[in-house]
Amino acid sequence: MDDDDAELASIRRKKMLQLMEREKRLREQQEREQKTKEERTKLLQRFLAPDAQAYLSSLREREPTVAKRIEDVFLYLIVYRGLRQIFSQIDVMYVERRIKGEGPRIRVQRDGEISDFSSYVREALQKDSDK
Repeated sequence: MDDDDAELASIRRKKMLQLMEREKRLREQQEREQKTKEERTKLLQRFLAPDAQAYLSSLREREPTVAKRIEDVFLYLIVYRGLRQIFSQIDVMYVERRIKGEGPRIRVQRDGEISDFSSYVREALQKDSDK
């Protein structure tokens, strides 16, 4: 029986060591993720203008996946391309539109009616050619 107890105690110790190692690895991974997140935040705060930060945080609430991709683009430009300029809200909006696949759009309001600028120009050209 003593051999069985010793063997059982040995198995318990091994299991306990495995659990402790797994916990340690998990804790280290969480610490690395937290540190990475803090570094990302610091870089974005440094290189995004206040209005760009506000727009990105509001976008983060509405569309978190798009906001994450925008952050990745700016971090890539800062870290790997070495861009050291302050990015404005317009830059953030431009990247957002590119990610979403939206083209440029200009709206014209005339007589209380809002229309696309391209249709406005077509209409004007058509009227001009009718003369």
